[in-house]
Order: sequence, then C-alpha cells, then structure tokens
Amino acid sequence: MSWGPLNTLTGRLVLVTVVAVIISYAAAFAIYANERGAALRRAAETGVIERVAYTAERLRSAEREARPLLADETRDFSIRYAVETQPTVSESGPGAGGRIARAIAAQLDDIDVYARTRTVEGPSRRWRRERGAVEAPADPPRGRDDAPIVRSTEVLVSVDIGDGQWLNARARLPGPRPAPLSALAGALVTVLIVGIGAALVSRQIGRPLADLANAAQALGSGQTNVMAPVSGPADVRRASTAFNAMADRLGRQLNRQRQMLWALSHDLRTPITAIRLRAELVEDEPTRQRLLASVEEMELLTEQALSLARAGASEEARTRVDLAEIVRTLCGELQDMGVNAEADAPAAVIAECRPSEIARALRNLAENAAKYGGGGVLRVYRAVNGDAVVEVTDDGPGVPADLLARLAAPFFRADEARSSAANGAGLGLAIAQAIAEAHGGRLEFSNRTPRGFSAKLTLPG
Repeated sequence: MSWGPLNTLTGRLVLVTVVAVIISYAAAFAIYANERGAALRRAAETGVIERVAYTAERLRSAEREARPLLADETRDFSIRYAVETQPTVSESGPGAGGRIARAIAAQLDDIDVYARTRTVEGPSRRWRRERGAVEAPADPPRGRDDAPIVRSTEVLVSVDIGDGQWLNARARLPGPRPAPLSALAGALVTVLIVGIGAALVSRQIGRPLADLANAAQALGSGQTNVMAPVSGPADVRRASTAFNAMADRLGRQLNRQRQMLWALSHDLRTPITAIRLRAELVEDEPTRQRLLASVEEMELLTEQALSLARAGASEEARTRVDLAEIVRTLCGELQDMGVNAEADAPAAVIAECRPSEIARALRNLAENAAKYGGGGVLRVYRAVNGDAVVEVTDDGPGVPADLLARLAAPFFRADEARSSAANGAGLGLAIAQAIAEAHGGRLEFSNRTPRGFSAKLTLPG
C-alpha cells in the first residue's frame, strides 16, 4: 500500500517531528489547563469567602428587623443573599465547601458557618451580557433559551448572624474555561515552524540519499561511468564517495572483461575461417561434413559469446518505443524464416529501452520456444504495477522445477539429450537475461499448467 510522500525519508521525518511536537504541546496544554483551572477556582473561592464574610459582618452589626432588607438590597456579582430563620445548609461538605466554611468562620471569630458545593447546569451569564452589549435597544429581550448551557459549581453558605437569624448565600464558582486563543495560535505557529524546519533538515539528508539510490540503480542496470553527487551531511558524503570509488573500480573491471572477451571472440574468427577453408578441401564427403559441422558449431559459439559480452553495453540510445510493434515486427521476420512465432499484442505498450537489444532478447526467447516447444506466442501487456511485460509461452514439455533457477546460466542446458541434437551453445537465455538486467528489468521462468513453459521479460514502466 502506497502512502505517497510518507514513503520518503523527508516525509517520515517531518511526520514524526510534527507528531512529537503536537503530543508535547497536548501534554503541556493539559498541565496548563489543570493549573489554570485550579488557580481560577482558588481565586473564585477567595472572592466568595471575602464577600460573604464582609456581608455577614455588616448584618451582625445591624438591627435585627433591618437585616432582611439589607441582605435583599446587597448586590454582589454571582452571589445572592437572604436572611432567614433556618440555615440552607446544616453541615459542611467535603472539598471546596469545607474550605470555604472554615475560612469564613476564621474571619468571623469562629461562629457557626456551613457550606456545601454542587455541580449545576444553567444558561451562560457571560453570553447574555455579551449579547446584550451588541444588541440594539430596539431588539426584543431574549429568553434564557437563547443562552448556551454551561456547567458550573454552586456554593451554598449558611452563616449564623445571631438573634436566631442565618445569612444564606448562593454563589457560583466559574467552570472550566477553554485555553485562550493566543495560546492555541502560538501552538499552531510553532508546529508549522517546526514542520518547515524538519522538512528543510530532512531534505538535506533525503536528497543526497535519493541521488545515491539513483546512481546505484543506474550502475545495477549496466551503465558505466556512474557518479553519485557528493553532498549533504558528512556521513552521506562519505557514503557517496565510497560508492563512487566502488563504481569506478567495478566499471574498469567490467570494461576489461568485455574487451578481453571481444578480442578473444574476434581473434577466433581468423583460425575458424582457416579451418573452414581446409575442411572444404577434404575430398571424403562424410569427413568433410563432420568437419564443417564442427566449424559451424565453433562459429556459433564465438558469435554467441560475443553477443553475451555486448549485452547491456550497447552504445544505442534509449528511447520510448511501442513493445507491441517490436513484437509484431519480430514475429513477422521469424515467420518468414520458418520459425513458428505468433504475436498477441493488440494494444500499444510504451516503454523506454534500447529497441535493438530488446528485439535481440525477444528473438532468443522466441527461437527457444520454437525449438523446444514447437512454437511460441509473444504476449505484450501492462502489469498491475505499471511495468511493461512481454511473455513468451509455448506448449512444450517444460523444464524440471529444480532447474528453473539455472536456466539463464551461461552454457547451461536443461535437457542435454535434446540440446545436443539442436544447434546452440546454451547462451541464448543468458543473453536475454543480461539485456533485461541492463534495462533495470528482469527475466522470469516458470512452467505452465498442465503443460508448457513461460519466459517473462519485464521492463520498468
């Protein structure tokens, strides 16, 4: 399954870095929100304690009959007062209620104070105030249903103010508040900056590695004089330098081997020609035919050895061609020569290759199918992954499964009895494989069911 940019080093480094920053910011925000909420709650509790204690002190010093009116006239944000003969709360609860009751009692000379908290849901007062600030005076009043429902903590406090009277107060503590937009904007900017920085840094590593991979692929396809750019961090530069040295040594070695094989194959032609001329002078017909047959086998071996040496080292330029057209032309030529080869190539399949080399490899596969399978079918199609495929099949006896991996070895013959009766030096499949690998492709062999053989030449799409 492909994930596009995430399959690259740059993409994955950026992803890991950004995810790590997001996780760290999430943890920091969680800690920040918890501490911020605790600080707001403590500040709100302190405000309730101070205001309730102050109001209770005022009422204690007032006349008994005036206390209810004074409590009703006291306007305090988020706190409502009432003087009654019975306390709303008869005992203090745990947590915030207990803390508030003890603090008020300490400020009022340890008189009886009870407090309890509970969680309630109600319309947002802040929303109503903000809406009231922006609405025109002519707008009709909005009902409570217009305000969003929020959760908050309600505190019920009962203070004994003497003369059989109690000050009952009802206060609201603020609920959890979202993080400020400035903090969220700062986090977003930080993530963007870190992501861009990670992309730039990883690109300094990823680009030289990609160049090194491309150079290695070019070297593996048979190209010589391949050099990887030396750039990036010190480790990557050292790897590129080592690769260039290896590629240079390997190129020189391959060129020496090819030149030696070319020279040997070329120099063998002169004595072979001399032997042929002498064999023609032999008067005994059976003896002359045997000698000429041996000479022809030597000539064929020399030509195929030279073709193997040249496979993948052609000076022919690569171009985008239609493999279906090459197959149709090749089958027409083979049929004119009496070789049973049919083309199954109705649709164009474009690939970048050296046309003459690909035609030579397909010719070897088709002649092999005709020789050992009675005839071959060359099918051209596009694989699911986009590669171009030319599959040569026949209806022959196939090859033993344990010999499939050795078919492309030079001078190897899967059926010695059959091959000895036919012309050939066992280099046709080796040449086809060398050409396929020089194009960055591959040659695969398999037996067909229930009978037959398949040789599949695959080129990159």
